[in-house]
Amino acid sequence: MPFHRLTGPAALALGLFLAPNHASAQTRVDSLTTARAAYRQAATQVRGGDTAQAHIAMRRAYEAWPAQATYLIGLASVAARSGDIAEAVAMLTLLADRGLTHPVAADSDFDRVRSSPAFKRVAARLVANAEPKPRSRIFRTAEQTDLFPEGISHDPETASIFLSSVRHRKVIRIDSTGAVSDFLSPGQDSLWSVLGVRIDPPRRLLWVTTVETPYMDGAAPNAPPRTGLAAFDMNTRRLVWRWVLPADSAQHFFGDLLVSSAGDVYATDSFSPLLIRARHSPAGYVADTLATSPLFRSLQGLALSADERTLYVSDYLLGILAVDVARRTVTPLASGPNMSVLGVDGMVRDGNALVGIQNGASPLRVIRMDLSADGTRITGVREIDRHLPLADQPTIGTLWGRRFLYVANSLWERFDDKGNRKP
Repeated sequence: MPFHRLTGPAALALGLFLAPNHASAQTRVDSLTTARAAYRQAATQVRGGDTAQAHIAMRRAYEAWPAQATYLIGLASVAARSGDIAEAVAMLTLLADRGLTHPVAADSDFDRVRSSPAFKRVAARLVANAEPKPRSRIFRTAEQTDLFPEGISHDPETASIFLSSVRHRKVIRIDSTGAVSDFLSPGQDSLWSVLGVRIDPPRRLLWVTTVETPYMDGAAPNAPPRTGLAAFDMNTRRLVWRWVLPADSAQHFFGDLLVSSAGDVYATDSFSPLLIRARHSPAGYVADTLATSPLFRSLQGLALSADERTLYVSDYLLGILAVDVARRTVTPLASGPNMSVLGVDGMVRDGNALVGIQNGASPLRVIRMDLSADGTRITGVREIDRHLPLADQPTIGTLWGRRFLYVANSLWERFDDKGNRKP
């Protein structure tokens, strides 16, 4: 049914937004596939000047996957091109309600509806959503501008902060005075790019994920990306354990990790549908695949429930997933139509809520996702920091007592693959 023929936009959005959360994994994947295909079709039709057919295809993309802001903005754009003010405004209103933004003032797609009072009102809301709202302060700095830090962790025993370096294949330490030094030297023990970093305080270990990337110093041209986990003794800085994922026909990329109270280590594969676990035992560590699922599209940050029976995992495309550690089952967390939980990178748990760095949406921000008592639903999303323009490339954070520390500007996109500053 055409969107604008319903009695109100909220009714359709609610039904379509919540339905995929209760559907099977295959149904959700099918919806994603449908949305992508329809979006590509609409883009082709727009380029060919067939706005009417593009409008139909873009509506199909949005209805298949209404959680994705790209399809929502796309539908608003082609509706505006068609002169459908009601639908364009309804879509942009949903975007604004989610706390997101789009530069409609500079987008010529909206020229036909620009004089509408309703459009002007929602455009003003989108502008407000893009304004900085810093609720944090600079805690520590590192002057090495090509560090490319991705992961961050803290050591409560020494009050030190640890940052990984994608570019220089190392881990730096910033001590309690702010002094910066290399904790792991560049390429130590054949490290590749270092992405995630987490401290295991009881066992005095520093864990990292490491990936062979084209961004790192000494990268071999066209080398197949290898990835793995490594643990280092916090006192001696010596390598304690290393495991490299066996090569296969797929690409793999361990981006983030966490350590349980029992010493088990979990890592996400952003390129392949794998959730890895390294089990701790008196005899050492043994790595295996904890779970795989068609719902795993681009895994990022992860956090454990208080009882550590549930592993919450952020998927860049599908939102927040709950993994039952014992049963190895994967369930999407339901959320409401005005909640944007896609594009979350780093993530931690704080009480009965998840704090995530949403760098796959606009604006870039830190959000708090409140959970239901049973941990199966997201009941609310609150923006807790929007520190633009300083935090223009936030990545991963760490919870230290009542402080949430996060990498604000990793600077990746300001350099090319060879580490040279872009013009």
